[in-house]
Amino acid sequence: MENIPQEFDPDVIAGQSGSDVQMYHAETSSKEPMSSVLKNNPEIYFVTPKGRKDWGNWDFRPGAYYDTTTGAKHAYWREYDLPKPSKDIQRLRQDMLRWGYCMVEDGLSADQITTMRQRVLDQAEGEKLAGIAQRTPSGQNINCCVNKGRCFELFIEQHPSIAQGGPLVEQLVTEALGRGWVCTSLIAAISLQGGVPQALHQDQGNALDSRSPMTINILTTITDVDESNGGTLVIPGSHTVLADAVREGKPVGKLPPAINIEAKAGTMVITDGRLLHGTGINHTDTPRIVMLNGMQQPWLRQQENWMLSARPEVLQRASPKLLHRMGYQATTGTQTNEGHGFGAKGGVDETAGALVGFRLANDLGEYYRVGELGPDSTAAQLNAAYTLRDVVGKARAGGVSAPVGIGEGGLG
Repeated sequence: MENIPQEFDPDVIAGQSGSDVQMYHAETSSKEPMSSVLKNNPEIYFVTPKGRKDWGNWDFRPGAYYDTTTGAKHAYWREYDLPKPSKDIQRLRQDMLRWGYCMVEDGLSADQITTMRQRVLDQAEGEKLAGIAQRTPSGQNINCCVNKGRCFELFIEQHPSIAQGGPLVEQLVTEALGRGWVCTSLIAAISLQGGVPQALHQDQGNALDSRSPMTINILTTITDVDESNGGTLVIPGSHTVLADAVREGKPVGKLPPAINIEAKAGTMVITDGRLLHGTGINHTDTPRIVMLNGMQQPWLRQQENWMLSARPEVLQRASPKLLHRMGYQATTGTQTNEGHGFGAKGGVDETAGALVGFRLANDLGEYYRVGELGPDSTAAQLNAAYTLRDVVGKARAGGVSAPVGIGEGGLG
């Protein structure tokens, strides 16, 4: 290539792109709010995980963020009206707004708890025997649960058959995130004796100055939790303290102490993505189990790559609602195949299943993608078995809205 303007030379560009002149440098390089949180709250720090041989052998520091108790017992917090398990939607709304979390009482029935607990324990043991268990600093995680039991598929939907409080939870999540939200992942988090506490953190990794959450996490207790067995650590109200500080460009000052959540099995704890929280310490010899079901705005990239990881049999029997939660429906212009999306924005309807056709064709090695075409293309090239045409045709035959111009009297 000749006569390239010098303004396009990488060295010239680099010479004019120091950090002091870059657009939005302060915003994109900021480490707030966690930088000032750690500076002004030295008791909050990252506890170094230990290897298998040193499991349980770590330096416990009295007065650290994890050396705490439940709100009802805490000298600082016991006079406050902190969230309590409730079925009253008005109380739950108030708790979410003020404290950044609320607790749905009896979200799972006794039978539903039993079903979930046994499936988690069986899967955890199976993955250990197979040599594929994911060890965590706190114990063991079971990831991509949608593939590991019908109960988990239903749980992502908040189906009343596995989560009797599902309709109430869904209403609160919709109020927080707006319609059309999706599931970012479903994980079973098992905390074991000897594990280290998790560093306090925010699940929401973007728009930290937002006035409402971009992400919501539903922590469902499958075992009773409290300060003795790793009840989730939270700093009540930190969701607004941190968001306000970022919005105002001010450092976060001294924070109130963390507490352990106390809840009986079956409680569904809904947390604002901006809330500081983390796994506590399990001092007992009984596994502590919490299901972590993250929800988020549909335009955010999901933690779990459902398009690749979901098993074919799960997709074949999945309801439109489950498919929507996993992102198999185009929402707000995202998650399309070959540029085409299927489904009404923000809705959950039968169109969610259309995108599955691309994935299943790929599983069979039959995904025929549209490539280079032109006026000189052969008849064979023009009439090839493009998966796009096949999926759209099936969608139309089923009465589903599909991209205009495809499958309508020829090649369109």
